[in-house]
Amino acid sequence: MTAVSSEKLTNDMRSHAQELVNSVGLVPQAEDRPLEAGDLLFYISETSMPMAEFLRQHGLFVDANGLNFDLTQFIAIRRLANSVIDERQAGDVNGVWKQLDLSTDEDADYNGTYVLTALSALELLYAPPV
Repeated sequence: MTAVSSEKLTNDMRSHAQELVNSVGLVPQAEDRPLEAGDLLFYISETSMPMAEFLRQHGLFVDANGLNFDLTQFIAIRRLANSVIDERQAGDVNGVWKQLDLSTDEDADYNGTYVLTALSALELLYAPPV
């Protein structure tokens, strides 16, 4: 598991700002300042309580040490986030949607698309080159 302080995350994001915005699709929360850790943390802080617990169980959470993540767990997280999106598109909200207590169209973004964006950003910043 990796822990990255907010300061380090901000510095790393700023050094890859163009890639994060253009390739990953990260949208800064404010246009009048450079990227900062909060811009990425937003994407994992808007999830439902059950999704937040799932993320924590799979090593993706924020604590006093900063942002914690385990790149090896991204497969499981990505699978669940994709299921949220797929089920909503199929109009079937009885599986993962029921499990995560989701109910609105925004939930597909918050618990699906946003989580996938955060994972892509973290992989860009911290995954070993392939």
